[in-house]
This record gives sequence, C-alpha cells and structure tokens, in this order.
Amino acid sequence: MIRRSRPARRRGAVAVESAVVYPVLLLILFGIIIGGMGVFRYQMTACLAREASRYASVRGADWQRDNFKASPTEAEIVRDVVTPMAVSMDPKRLTVRVECVNGVTGQVMSWDASRKAATTLNAKKEPVANRVRTTVTYRWTPELFLRSTDLRSTSETPMSY
Repeated sequence: MIRRSRPARRRGAVAVESAVVYPVLLLILFGIIIGGMGVFRYQMTACLAREASRYASVRGADWQRDNFKASPTEAEIVRDVVTPMAVSMDPKRLTVRVECVNGVTGQVMSWDASRKAATTLNAKKEPVANRVRTTVTYRWTPELFLRSTDLRSTSETPMSY
C-alpha cells in the first residue's frame, strides 16, 4: 500500500499575505488617482494661461481703434476668460498676472499701463510686435492631507497689429 503524504497546511497564509499586499495596493491606487488630479489641475492652469494670453493679444491698440472699444483690463480678462473656464477649480485660489513685454527692449510693463501699444519700432524703424505674457497660478491642496503646492503656467503671445 502506497501512502500519500499530505500537503503542509497553510492556514492563515492568505490572510497574512492580504494584510501585507492590500495596504500597499491601496496606497499606490490613491497615489495614481491624486497624481492624475494634480496633472489635470496643471493642464487646466496651462490652458487658462494660454487662453488669457490669446484673448489679450488680439485686443490691443488696433482692436481698440477698429472696434471703438477700450482694450480689456486685467480684471476684465480674469472675469471674461479665466473664471468661466476654471471648471472645478476654486476661483479664490487662482491668481492671474497679465503683462506686456516690449518687442524690442524686452522691458516688462503692467498690462493696464501698456495695453494701448501693440507695436514698437526697432532700430531700422520696422514695426515689432509687443508680447502679452500671462501667468496663472493655482494653489492646489491634494486630497490626501498633503501640503499645498502652487501650480504655475506662463504663456507669451505676440500682440496682433
């Protein structure tokens, strides 16, 4: 008669392995979800900077002259472009800075003081487009009790003339 040996009992092995694997798995899963939310917020910040820069660049001095309307102020750009597009973002945590960069000298001026000049002349008396630089910053606090971080994006667009 042949005796078969019984396999060794493994009572509780699954419970011990699960106790080790499941917390690590959940930590990785939550990290991926929160990281994805951070990437989404950063992409939204970049989109807001691009759109605000585009909006300001086409509403310079020539637009003002052709449409008999004043160029928008920084507050109007935030109100008309940034806030409506900031879907699922807290507007209180958004800061927007719109500036004008001189096309020849590179001098940075505030938007409200310089929005009337779409072009400057270089040394050869050729028109050079000024640029609109928009910086959008969003203060993001991850959902897992981590510290807050600033998501910042800058877009620079030549003004149309």
